[in-house]
Amino acid sequence: MIYSTVSEGRYRCAFPPTDIFFCFTMTIRRPSLNVPLYSKYQFILYQTINKQREKGKTFDQIADWLNKKGYLSVRGKKFKGNHVHSIVKKKRLKHEKLEREYPEVWSDFSFEVVDKTILMGGFGFKHQ
Repeated sequence: MIYSTVSEGRYRCAFPPTDIFFCFTMTIRRPSLNVPLYSKYQFILYQTINKQREKGKTFDQIADWLNKKGYLSVRGKKFKGNHVHSIVKKKRLKHEKLEREYPEVWSDFSFEVVDKTILMGGFGFKHQ
């Protein structure tokens, strides 16, 4: 997502009455915060697969192990090695996306000075 904003600052001094504006655009990118969360079952599967990976098992071996233990995929099917790999890969990519940092981008700088003596004179105000 990209957000953009313009900020204004005001500086007033005793004389002459002047407003000074420093304007800019700051663009900030962040990963989408409405990423769907894993269900409890999906998270249990992911943790179970990781424990088996830590024991040195291949994805095919883990798929066989899950099937023997009676686990089914989220869609109710038996596991295959590529499915187990996909679960691990998708979780890693999702984590990387949420943790990614994007630098701020500052642009469109402008500096404006408004001399209010012109405005004050036009409305019957006297400058002291």
